[in-house]
Amino acid sequence: MRWILVRVSGDSMEPALRDGALLLARRYRGQPLHVGDIVVLRRPTRPVELPPGVHVEAGPVAPQRSGLLVKRVAELVGPGSMVVLGDSPGYDSRIFGPVPVSSTVGVAVSRRPGRPSRTRRGRES
Repeated sequence: MRWILVRVSGDSMEPALRDGALLLARRYRGQPLHVGDIVVLRRPTRPVELPPGVHVEAGPVAPQRSGLLVKRVAELVGPGSMVVLGDSPGYDSRIFGPVPVSSTVGVAVSRRPGRPSRTRRGRES
C-alpha cells in the first residue's frame, strides 16, 4: 500500500493540525526527509534517556503505549536519526530524544479538517 490515512488525536500539532484532522501520508520507503516535514512515526516506547546534567525526582512512570505519532522533523541528526517536535508542547523529542529515521511510517502530503477525536483533551498523537 502506497498511502496511509491517519486521524490526528490530541493537540500537540496545533495550530497546523487540529484534533480530529485527517492526514494523508505517502508510505515511507527510504526517501530523503527534510526539516519541516510532517511525519507519521512509530511511538517510542523505550526508556527515556535524559540529557547530561538533567535530573528528575524518582517516582512512578506510566508505561508508554505503542502506536503512532504525528510530528514535525525539527532536525536531522547524524546518520539515521532525527529530532521530531510537536507544534505545541507534548510527547516528542524534548522528552524521548532523537528517534531513528527508520521509525518513520509515512510523510504527510495532504490534510483535511475532521471531527475531534473522542479522547481526553491533552492526549496526543
